[in-house]
Amino acid sequence: MPDYADVAIRAVSELRSGRANSPRDAWDNAAVEIFPSSPSMQSKGCPRTTFLTLCASGAVKGLPSTEVVRDSENSRHARDCLRLLARHPNYLSMGPRQLWRLITDSSGKAYNQQIHVIIGLAKAGLLQYEAI
Repeated sequence: MPDYADVAIRAVSELRSGRANSPRDAWDNAAVEIFPSSPSMQSKGCPRTTFLTLCASGAVKGLPSTEVVRDSENSRHARDCLRLLARHPNYLSMGPRQLWRLITDSSGKAYNQQIHVIIGLAKAGLLQYEAI
């Protein structure tokens, strides 16, 4: 079953090929392709914000940093996750929820698939950790 890692990887492809003009457009296009019959999954904000944060910070290989993303819990979690993976690359083998608990200090904060985006891009070799 496809997930938000697939959306993120497809969105990077959209940007690199020039089929999308911005990370937001690339994400939206990719989400429609990956989840064609689920408008709620297409519009889910947490994974999108994570992707936009990575793009804005220049953490996606081969893409220039982009417009600033409004600071939010999701954007802070994305940056925290990237910093953690830069220090502990072996954490990439963890499941998304395990990594989420580390990032949020087991606060009980609801997981909304943000880490799928980071793990997917990292495993595809599309992240540069030093950007964060």
